[in-house]
Amino acid sequence: MWWIARGIGCVVLSSDRILEIYLIALTPNKVRFFAPSDALDSIEMQSPDCIRRFISWLQGHRYRILAWLGKVFDSGRGYYLGMEARLDPLERVLKAMDSADRYMVHHSPNADEAVVRKTFFARMRMQRVKHVFWCALDMVLSIASLAIAWLPGPNVVGWYPFLRSLSHYSAYSGTRALLRSQHVTFKGLPGLRTLEENLQAPGFDRKDIHAIAEDLKISGLEQFLERMI
Repeated sequence: MWWIARGIGCVVLSSDRILEIYLIALTPNKVRFFAPSDALDSIEMQSPDCIRRFISWLQGHRYRILAWLGKVFDSGRGYYLGMEARLDPLERVLKAMDSADRYMVHHSPNADEAVVRKTFFARMRMQRVKHVFWCALDMVLSIASLAIAWLPGPNVVGWYPFLRSLSHYSAYSGTRALLRSQHVTFKGLPGLRTLEENLQAPGFDRKDIHAIAEDLKISGLEQFLERMI
């Protein structure tokens, strides 16, 4: 299938991309992973999104049937991405890992780095198993939904299992890339200690939480916390 890759310009860009990941303890036993939205946008723009390039290639094709298919795929993918954005925000972070060269994991300086490292990699292994399972299941479901996927219009219901299987595979690839990488660095960030102390305090003030998040100047953190709390 090299001719398709060549035709749509699907190439891997070579640059040193660093993905910063923040571990935020909402409660002592509830840790969430977060990556800045601007960093995710940048990595996604630089990544070789073969699906997007393939759809663009179809839309610009001289054969009308292929151009029509490109429009159908583009419409369906647009609806799907809107739905996906409301799913688990961690999935987007996992997918971005596949296009990163190095990883910087920020955590509260209160936490022991050895414990953080062990917990982080254990969670990544769990995510890898999870997305392999759902990738396989959604691929089976996508076969059953082929009958309605080709109806005219953006049939998100028909294409949803297939698109989800691709997303799960991308998340699996991201976790695999990180687990195999020799460039994962852990670093204590003092601002996270203050944020976690306020998040875990009884009767916390949302205004204080957002003020701390704003001081940290991490893109998208306030919106992430609003969703989590």
